[in-house]
Amino acid sequence: MLKRLALIAGAVAGIVFLRRKAKQQQAEQDLWTQATDDVSAPAAPVTPDAPVSHDEATTSS
Repeated sequence: MLKRLALIAGAVAGIVFLRRKAKQQQAEQDLWTQATDDVSAPAAPVTPDAPVSHDEATTSS
């Protein structure tokens, strides 16, 4: 009888431990999701204007 109670108590303690561990991992995952949600990548890469040739730049006189 005592062995059966010890086994049940051990099983309950194991289940409680696993549930707490799962909740902790979920909370950490939620925190990472919240922290990285606001980070947005640029929609399109920034392209420079058309290059200016040396001839056009020096003929301003």
